[in-house]
Amino acid sequence: MKKLFTLITLVVAVLFAACNNEQQEAVQHLFVTETVLEADAKGETVTVSYNLVAPVEGEVVKTKVVEGEEMLGNITQPAVGIIRIEVKANEGDKREAIVEISYINETTSIIIEQATGNGGNGGGGNNDDNNDDEVTFKALCLDGYYYGQKYGEGADRYAFFLSDQGLNNAGQAYTNGTYYYIDAFAPVTGSTTLPNGIYLFDSKNTGAPNTINSENSQLIITGESVEDTQIKYLDNATMMVSENKIVLEVVIDGTTHKVTYNGGLELEDATEDNGDGGNDDPTGGQDKDAQSTLTEDHNVSFDGEHRVKWVYEGDYWQTGYSNYTIMMMNKANGYVSGDTLQLDIITDNTSKTGDFYGTYKCSYTADKGVMMAGFTNDYSMPVGSWLYDYNNGGASYKGYAMIVAGELTISDAGNGNSTIVLDAEDCLGNKITCNWTGVIEED
Repeated sequence: MKKLFTLITLVVAVLFAACNNEQQEAVQHLFVTETVLEADAKGETVTVSYNLVAPVEGEVVKTKVVEGEEMLGNITQPAVGIIRIEVKANEGDKREAIVEISYINETTSIIIEQATGNGGNGGGGNNDDNNDDEVTFKALCLDGYYYGQKYGEGADRYAFFLSDQGLNNAGQAYTNGTYYYIDAFAPVTGSTTLPNGIYLFDSKNTGAPNTINSENSQLIITGESVEDTQIKYLDNATMMVSENKIVLEVVIDGTTHKVTYNGGLELEDATEDNGDGGNDDPTGGQDKDAQSTLTEDHNVSFDGEHRVKWVYEGDYWQTGYSNYTIMMMNKANGYVSGDTLQLDIITDNTSKTGDFYGTYKCSYTADKGVMMAGFTNDYSMPVGSWLYDYNNGGASYKGYAMIVAGELTISDAGNGNSTIVLDAEDCLGNKITCNWTGVIEED
């Protein structure tokens, strides 16, 4: 997915208008998706998903532990339609707890079964008890976008999250959630529904059909704040898609994660979300102010461990010319750390092979010879040119700034090297500069 730095899409829950007609027949309001849940012996937080039909103003969903209180911790409701129940580690025999979920005068009981711990007699254990190198995860939500051939001909692109909590109306993740983000390519069908088939990990990111992009795909574990969020990239992945089912197996830091999802496979159509190339305001009239944490001028340097790469984006802005993203990243111990520059440029040619030497003026008007100014789109995604300051490990930002004015020059420095000179400003008038020479890798 182009320039993905924040999460995307819709909140889970089906809500209908309440009915005030007292003469109408009684309506069942509360529908719980699953009533029996399994928990790992090592302890975990399980998720209960429910729907409310014709909710009544002022009434709330309540929970009550009926049995097994000693095995449970906090019970929270981070969003409408979601209940999170903390299950403590089990050192004895298989055990269970019962939690009642009630709404007005309706009650549904949830049974939580926990596998035998190390101190038990072995009865009722699951695979996780015998294999420390395996994680099983049942995804409740599928959220994402269908991009068609927007990023290159020959394959349709599908970018989506498999998670336990989904995303809110602003396209943001909830706290304390687990999100597997998959950037997949499929044969061209023109359909917004993820096609059936087997998808394999593509370490070279060719964009070929039935592949999973290795650089974008990741596991995101949200905490109570941005600073607590963890991002882990995949070492390997295989995904099998069949009718209303996804079976995903990924390897992260030597551990195998087996992810399953059952439900609809249709994604939101984003084939027309192209910024209205050539329009005087591709941001759709959004407020572009105050998207910066800088308090003074900032010079960006890339010394020691770093990586600079270029990505061909096709004719993303629909100008008739090629669009490239130049990413300049400081790294520490193999992870993104510190300053990163995202430079979004439109060339004066239609080359797909990195013919982007030239000078670019920063502008919100998409045209040849333009470095697109930074803004956030309708899906809360940073688009255009930005400066980011990452915490070590690239899991969260310490700071950021949209680039809204200035000039960028990329030139041939000889011997396979290129020179990048940036003289720009953020939306608060702070100078953002960079003068770097080195190899720009093709991604």
